[in-house]
Amino acid sequence: MVLIGELINSTRKQVEPVLRSRDEAALVALGRRQMEAGTPILDVNCATLLEDEGACMAWAVRTLQNALPVRISLDSPNPEAIRQGLEVHQGRAVVNAINLERDRWRSLLPLLQEYRPEVVATCIDDAGVAKTAERKFELAVRLVEGLLEAGIPPEDIYVDPLLLPVATDPNAGREFLRAVDLIRARFPQVHLICGLSNVSFGLPHRPLLNQVFFVLCLAHGMDAFILNPLDRRLMAHLLAAQALLGQDPYCRRYLSAAREGRLDLSPSSR
Repeated sequence: MVLIGELINSTRKQVEPVLRSRDEAALVALGRRQMEAGTPILDVNCATLLEDEGACMAWAVRTLQNALPVRISLDSPNPEAIRQGLEVHQGRAVVNAINLERDRWRSLLPLLQEYRPEVVATCIDDAGVAKTAERKFELAVRLVEGLLEAGIPPEDIYVDPLLLPVATDPNAGREFLRAVDLIRARFPQVHLICGLSNVSFGLPHRPLLNQVFFVLCLAHGMDAFILNPLDRRLMAHLLAAQALLGQDPYCRRYLSAAREGRLDLSPSSR
């Protein structure tokens, strides 16, 4: 299971000032909290800083890796910002994300071949966002086959069928899970990933929806998520689902978490 912490994102009101002011202590504290909660990879998005994005990405990567034993998921619509992050990253980064838009593919593929990061491959092309399971599967096949042809091994590919909000598309969750089944059957060696909180966008009680959909995803064979690791109930659901799905032999991790109090979700423990 690959878990990526989602909280270092400049679209978050409390995070943008940290990035803009280059507050090292606050950035490291946020990164450490996510790592301690169970995410060894941190997604970093500085996109709202616009012309300062690339420099901020490089600063954030250096700052986090100088203080923590962490890998970074470089999350940006700007290939130049991704390049600047790759140039300073220690070890293997994750690039979030390539897709089949002509310009995006052409600009990012050489970076993947040069720096050899792991890569998220999102089911979008120049015709737009894939909404049906069949369309998501079609784009996933093109993405994976194109990356394999470029020399990217399957275990380094994280296919994102693109989870859309159920508030705007009532079928979004069902179509996403159907796509997961199709892609997993065709490409058993690749990872399947999503930005979990997308599903609940625009609705009240978002953590509840995220938690329930998380368990559904696990039951369909997904093995990677970009999520909020500080949601204790979400992380407890992961342990419970893995125990129930036979992914935790003899429930060892579940029992260890119980002894450590990580499954105690009473109000006084939050």
